[in-house]
Amino acid sequence: MKKFLLLISASILSWSCTEDVSKDIATDLSQEANQFFRFSEALNESSYLGNISLTEYFRTFPEELPGCPEIILSPGSRIIELNYSNAQECQQPNKTLRKGKIILDFTLSNTSNPSWSMTYEKYFFGKTLIDGVRYFVNPSFNENKETFENLQVELEKNLGFVASGSFSYSVARLGSRPFALSTRGRIEGINPAGRDFSLVITEAKEQSFSCYRDGWELPQRGKENWIISRSPSSSIDYKVRFEQSINCNPVVTSTLPDGRSLQLNP
Repeated sequence: MKKFLLLISASILSWSCTEDVSKDIATDLSQEANQFFRFSEALNESSYLGNISLTEYFRTFPEELPGCPEIILSPGSRIIELNYSNAQECQQPNKTLRKGKIILDFTLSNTSNPSWSMTYEKYFFGKTLIDGVRYFVNPSFNENKETFENLQVELEKNLGFVASGSFSYSVARLGSRPFALSTRGRIEGINPAGRDFSLVITEAKEQSFSCYRDGWELPQRGKENWIISRSPSSSIDYKVRFEQSINCNPVVTSTLPDGRSLQLNP
């Protein structure tokens, strides 16, 4: 009887270990890297919108924003609506289909502690759905900070991320117009496989407004790490580099956890 119980215990232990190994083997690192790249791109593509001031929006034309949205300025209101479902004729070199609305509420941006919010309303960037609210404050001239909680990013095939994080921005201006955006920060959340992850910008991501208004939403340079939990005591990480190319479409490469290099864009 004891021998029988020992055999059962050994079998269960063997099955458990095999199951853990199988989970690791079943994770395609290049596929996981592509999912995180799409997630990072989706959050990055509208960051610039949250760093354009109310006054600057009154001087901005649809063709200066990716996707050429209808810009709705309500009289007597400090709320800006970017309606991508009624986009203007767009001649931008890089075109990604967008649908839905992004609503910027500047009601409290002229107080002693300026703040504003950016809300996604059935908003799609390509085939990626983004849902939630991002909050901004302006602690000093040309410096903004952002926080968000439980923001949802859903890729194709119902692959969903839930994330919370904080960013700090430095906005460079040429005269009265935004010229470039520098971003640092950290995100934590749960990936489509149900694993905890964090995204850390290890070298500021630099984005040019001249590229942005031509539809290129990725940063021109910068580095970030994607760290994914595999168990309560272990994790893996992807090191990602954004490098400027001859045009506004940067080269994005990732060093996978197994040491291989994967080009994610273009």
